[in-house]
Amino acid sequence: DQQALYSKYAELYDDLIHSEFEQYVGFHLLANHIAELFGDKDLRILDFGCGTGLLGDSLSKRNYRNLEGSDCNSELLKVAERREIYHHVHNSRGVDGLPGERVYDIICSSGVFFLSPSHPGVETIVELCKYVKRGGSIMILTKKEYLGKPFVEWERVNELLRKNMLEEVERIYLPGYRKPFDHEDDRLSMAAILHYKVVE
Repeated sequence: DQQALYSKYAELYDDLIHSEFEQYVGFHLLANHIAELFGDKDLRILDFGCGTGLLGDSLSKRNYRNLEGSDCNSELLKVAERREIYHHVHNSRGVDGLPGERVYDIICSSGVFFLSPSHPGVETIVELCKYVKRGGSIMILTKKEYLGKPFVEWERVNELLRKNMLEEVERIYLPGYRKPFDHEDDRLSMAAILHYKVVE
């Protein structure tokens, strides 16, 4: 169980992420892009699936002040809380436990949506829309390769796009979000940043 591993190694998680094995920098790439687009440092931002707070820390270093984090793993959240960058942390699975609807200017997430049964699926993106203010943004960094997987239910998001409840603002691809694994064909380790605007 992946969540059990996260709990066991919560105190070492950041070291593992930065290690020679992983070299994960997706949170920096997403924070950089958010900073390029949004100059208002008081926007209310939820770091969904915040883990130990690496994305939140990256946003904090770019002077965003109104940050919250949510994660289903209480051990990871303990590490995140010690950073003292979040106004609130929510120990929640999916959207359970989040505050009222239409409260966030941005919900962002780095490395959370990927092919693991212990992580949220694409249907959670649909649920997150309810918690973003109309005109606000959902910004997700994931592996580009996952976008083409036939068993990943992107149709749930596409349905909202067709109904004009959600608008795709941009989709950008960036190399080197982490070290490629030996078995992977994608030697550039391409990330995708998906940026949606919530319309309804």
